[in-house]
Amino acid sequence: MLTPSVEASATPLSRVEQPSSVEQRSPASTGNLLSPGQVAKLTKLPIPIVAPTYVPKGFRLISADGASVKYANGGDDTGYSIAYEGEDGTCFAIASPKDSPRKLKQIGEVESVVGAVKMYEETYEGRSSIQSFIPVKGNPVMISPVWQLNSATGSHEFCKALNRAEYERILKSMELVK
Repeated sequence: MLTPSVEASATPLSRVEQPSSVEQRSPASTGNLLSPGQVAKLTKLPIPIVAPTYVPKGFRLISADGASVKYANGGDDTGYSIAYEGEDGTCFAIASPKDSPRKLKQIGEVESVVGAVKMYEETYEGRSSIQSFIPVKGNPVMISPVWQLNSATGSHEFCKALNRAEYERILKSMELVK
């Protein structure tokens, strides 16, 4: 079962590299708040990377990382995670999980550039979360709320969940990062 944690992916969260002022003004910047350097790193992975083209006002990118690990037995542990947080402690993340939506209650579906995306609800430790498995290779998931690393305390804490309308708007804006 997938737990509402960005760390459900194969890659741990890392602090975001802060783009230089030149990168912030660069026409190569995307609506997903990823710097050109982060885009370059993520798109080197052998799986498609998806990110939103819409991020709510007041949200910031707090982490973006990925890695590709090939094992001698043929196993592959390639994955990535991209996490966002709003000024009010609301957050969401896109991550490459190893799980699928088995036994989760479907609560809706939206259309995006990458296809129809089903939304599921899960209750974990008394908290409800919305999860959506995006139909591209690697089966990335968008989830809110998640466990986030609080840089001030150094501990993981639950953030607030997005409201359903914002969650759907972000999900509809998902597209492949190039």
